[in-house]
Amino acid sequence: MADPHRYFITGTDTDVGKTRVAASLALALRESGYETTVVKLVQTGLCHSLEGDAARAGRLAGTRHVELARFEKAADPWSAAISENAPLVHAGDLAPALQAIGGAIVVEGAGGIMVPLNSKEHFGHVVELGNLETILVVGLRLGCLNHALLTLSLCEQAGLPVAGVVLVERWHSVGASYIADVERTLQDKARILGIMFYCEDETAAVVDGAHLFAPLAF
Repeated sequence: MADPHRYFITGTDTDVGKTRVAASLALALRESGYETTVVKLVQTGLCHSLEGDAARAGRLAGTRHVELARFEKAADPWSAAISENAPLVHAGDLAPALQAIGGAIVVEGAGGIMVPLNSKEHFGHVVELGNLETILVVGLRLGCLNHALLTLSLCEQAGLPVAGVVLVERWHSVGASYIADVERTLQDKARILGIMFYCEDETAAVVDGAHLFAPLAF
């Protein structure tokens, strides 16, 4: 059983809207009175002087933020660490860091749940050790159903609790018919928390998206 209000945000792919979802959930928790921290386990693809996903989500939600590791190469953490001749990231180091953070936490991964941290571990191992509850962000485009079903299957096999699924129009509006197809396919696999519709205004999208998480932020 996952600890209450300690969530892991993963996606069907990279750039599917995980940071917006993380910010929306963090905002909902903060507005419900919880001391909330947004955590980015491993930030890749940015130099250290630029704002990372945790800082961006924390800024949008008005909460604290923490980044546990960063690499400049836009790649999985294993490849990125090798490229910098840096120590590899291990779930056994990340999980205790999460446990040390009090209050509610919204933890963002990188890409999908199977993205490798090293030769033997992926983000799912952090979810297990950190006693987190997973929220799957489904970027609405062709191919997302396969990625979503594979992710949910992995969570079921590994015994990782899933709080729900968020559908995100990340790139453009996809239309009601396609959304209905995705909902029909996934509704018996996991709780569908709602849809974040396409919006160029990130702040407005996060404020609107926070309403989706009212059932989780009690």
